Order: sequence, then structure tokens, then C-alpha cells
Amino acid sequence: MKYLKKIIPVFLTLAVTAGMLWLVSVLTTPKNNMQEAGHDTWAAFGFEAEPENSIDVFLLGDSESRTSISPMELFHNDGFTSYCCGVNSSTLCEVSEMAQLVLKYHHPKLMILECNVIFSPFTWQDAFEAVSARFFPVVHWHNRWKTLLPQDFTSLPDYDNVEVRKGYYHSAYINEAPPYMLDRYMQPSEEREPLAGISRWYLKKIVNDCRKQGVEVLLLSMPSVKNWTSLKHNTCSDEAQKLGVPYVDLNEMTEEVPIDWNLDTRDEGDHLNNDGMKKVCRWLGPWLKETYGLEDHRGDSAYDKNWTDLYEEYVEWIS
Repeated sequence: MKYLKKIIPVFLTLAVTAGMLWLVSVLTTPKNNMQEAGHDTWAAFGFEAEPENSIDVFLLGDSESRTSISPMELFHNDGFTSYCCGVNSSTLCEVSEMAQLVLKYHHPKLMILECNVIFSPFTWQDAFEAVSARFFPVVHWHNRWKTLLPQDFTSLPDYDNVEVRKGYYHSAYINEAPPYMLDRYMQPSEEREPLAGISRWYLKKIVNDCRKQGVEVLLLSMPSVKNWTSLKHNTCSDEAQKLGVPYVDLNEMTEEVPIDWNLDTRDEGDHLNNDGMKKVCRWLGPWLKETYGLEDHRGDSAYDKNWTDLYEEYVEWIS
């Protein structure tokens, strides 16, 4: 009884705190997946507005992922559905949380992890905050109290806005890669880029979480003069072999994906522009379709509203 008198107040305090955090979370969470509603990464979360289990392939990562592949381009050319959940400057702990959310709404055939994110540093504190945000979104949205809208006080979150670009971040701008970057790009080496233990742990977690749901995983490196090296390639190849998953590095596939670094980059070789993206999709789409037996949904009326009918609007966006 003496112990109960000590424990009960602690539990009550924790329960009250959790309840308050939940209420504040409901208030601060954007009520729609739109920029106008205060959602800072609305494009990445647009998959929540897609019919459940309607996406064949998901792409996870940072900005390299969301600027290199266009799901609408893949659907128009190859017929399978995909979605890019890449978020600028993401870390693996955040990608892991995104994967959990994806698997809550969809059961894709394939989950692609763009490998640049593997080398982004983070701490266990960052990881704790990422997990906490899943249960108490106010951890992520703690600054939204400054810009709360009337609907934040009268409605619950309802992510129903269909994203036309399916997470792709378009740009027609051309800004060529400087010669000094091209000179050192993918210089052969037998060395490995160091990989933090916490990153290796999360990489394994993401793969295992997908496997438990029967979802295949592909490690993929997008073309980037600024970010990619042979050292990173070697590390990713090693990790893929340990995990038993395939690894494809488009930086080494200059014939299949002939990126012209004078024309196909928007920002001096960091990210691709629309022309570079199309070169990636031109090779990657047929390869994914054949390798993973992806279904062609073109002509299926169930996909008209969210895909076929939106293609012309998508073309206007990227033009």
C-alpha cells in the first residue's frame, strides 16, 4: 500500500501529461496535406490521400530522391503507380518513421531507399524525437501555434488532397556542374565511406520492417556530381550484400542513364532537373516493371481519377 501511494501520483501525472500532449497535438497538426493548411512537407505526405493499397512502389530518402524520379512520368510511360516520400535533409530515423506510415496505408510491391540519406548524420536524441512525433505530433509541429488557422480549432486532420506530382519536385532550370566537380566525380577507389553505427542499425531496421510486411527493398543511388563518390558506392554495395537486398548505382550507369552535367542539373550537379529526371525514368521504369513484375494500370478505370486524368495537369506543372 505504501508503494501504491508513491506510484499512483506518478502514473496520474504521466497520464495527464500524455493527455495534454495529445490534445495539443490535435490542435497543432495541419488539418489537410496542403501548404495552405500549414503542412511544411505536404508533397511527401500526399500518399495518404491515395486509395489504400493503390501504390506499387514507394521511394524514400532526402531531396535526391524527390528530384530524380517522377511517379507520373513512370505511370505515363510504364503503367505502374509509385510515390516519392522524399523530404529535404532527411535522416534515416525520419525515413524509418515515414516507412512505418507508408506501411500503415499501403502494401506496395517495392520500397526504394535512395542512398544519399544513409550518410546524413543524426543522434539517438534525434531518433527519440522522431519516434515521439509519431505518438505526439506536437513534437514536430511545436512551432505551428504561431500560425494556427480557424479550422485548427474546429476540425480533425483529414489528408484528402491528391498531389498531382506524387511527391516529385520539378525544375526546368539549368545550372551546369563546375569542371572541378566533374574531374573528381566517381574517381575509382577501393576505400569505403565511413557509416555510423546508428545509421547501420536504422538501415537494417527499415529493411526488416519492410520484409515483415512482405515488401521488397531496393537500395538506389541517384546521379549526383556533388554528393556521390566511389567510396559511398563501395559502402552501399557492402551494406546491400550484408542485408541481402539489391543495390543499383545510377552514377556508374553512364550508358543506360546518360546524364549531361552541362544540361541535366538544376544546381551545379547536386540535383537533376526535369530533363535529367526523364533520363532516369526512361531506363528505371522498364527495369523496375520487368524485375519486380509490376502491373500496368493504364486503361484501368480505377486509376483514371488520380493518375490518367491528372497527367495533362502534371505536364503543365513541370513545363
